[in-house]
Amino acid sequence: MHGLNDTRSQTHVLKPMSAVDARMQALDAKIHTVVEDPTNQLEFIELSRRDHSYSKGVSHLFDMALSYMEDAEIGNQNGKPAVWTTGLMEAPLIYACGTVPMAVYDLGRLGSAEGAAEVSEDLFDMPKETCSMVTALLGEWYMRRNHSVKKVVALSTVCEPLNMAYEMINEYGFDIHRVDQVIKPVHGGEERFEQMVKYLTGELEEVAVFLTGKPLDQAKMSLEIARMNRLMAKFRQIIKMRVDNPLYIKSLPMLFLLMGSGHYFGKPEEYEGLLDDLIEELENAEFVASPLGKIIPLTWVGARGLEFGVFKAVDDLGGALLSWFTPNPYDRVWREDIPPLEAMARFILDYFVTGSPVNQLKYIEKMIEETGSKGMFFYTYIGCPYGGLHVELFRDYFQKKGVPSSGLEGSWQVGAPSGQLTTRVRAFIEMLS
Repeated sequence: MHGLNDTRSQTHVLKPMSAVDARMQALDAKIHTVVEDPTNQLEFIELSRRDHSYSKGVSHLFDMALSYMEDAEIGNQNGKPAVWTTGLMEAPLIYACGTVPMAVYDLGRLGSAEGAAEVSEDLFDMPKETCSMVTALLGEWYMRRNHSVKKVVALSTVCEPLNMAYEMINEYGFDIHRVDQVIKPVHGGEERFEQMVKYLTGELEEVAVFLTGKPLDQAKMSLEIARMNRLMAKFRQIIKMRVDNPLYIKSLPMLFLLMGSGHYFGKPEEYEGLLDDLIEELENAEFVASPLGKIIPLTWVGARGLEFGVFKAVDDLGGALLSWFTPNPYDRVWREDIPPLEAMARFILDYFVTGSPVNQLKYIEKMIEETGSKGMFFYTYIGCPYGGLHVELFRDYFQKKGVPSSGLEGSWQVGAPSGQLTTRVRAFIEMLS
């Protein structure tokens, strides 16, 4: 699988890509080798697969996640367009353009981030204090420069350091199209807001021209918005069903299911079938008890972590991450009664994660109420300027509300989490027990 166990030369050029059948055969062989003390992403995934041996849906989910990037790259080489993008909420627009969205954040999650970071530090002279996510992604793109997708749709307000990184890969043949996003203010008149909607709609129109060379097919995007609404309704149904059987789908597969909600792993029909299968499983599943005889409902707020051992530690202590306030806005519905690009602009302005945290508090409160969460984890990456500020505002607000929380500061790495991080997780859950 590209990125997870790649053997790269000293010049950091990837080996030629193998055929899909050979890749899947190699993956099947790895499935039977489960490490009890996992040290990398693939080992954590296969351990979780074994722990969910009763669920065909969870195994299918991991297969989709592990094949996502390489299948998109192979498809692109064979004439199926693909584009690097955030993989958060752009799916209706990207798919309406006949293109597969490749989520930059998921590249790091299943990439060889340690090696990529070293490449980035050497090649780009990145300071050690630079956000580890940006450093790793730069290295990943550089190592893929000779065979991977070269188009990039860059959303400007997602991350300022990442905006600078796009400039650095431009010289290696990557074609960057920037979307100048706007952020909904806490206060402001209706006239100003409508001006922002109009401006953002125009920016989104240019994405279609960048991807296809022609204006957007409005009818196709309307169908994709309807698909997104349908799939997210099913996703929310799974969230609701987990409240009664929290550990049937544990934390790590829920993280991957959440990731897929923004891009469907490049296979929309298959992803919808997966959601249907998991719903059917949950309807007929026996209750999965905690190994410690207790289940503590929790909420995850912030980045979608790479350190999979954190999620394993939560499960091992009877914690259940039942709600996730992350950049994937599965809790909201797209409007279908207005032009599709306007619907997308209004959707972005209503939720966008880099907007004022004041606009986001009501959604977190709603999640806590619906899932009965007893505590919250705030997760950020070391060196992330956005995440650190948001966490402090969230922490202060919910502390006054009497909701316990614990801050976790992780790194963009593929190995096991630090002992300090897992210790914080364990201490917090034991406090709530």
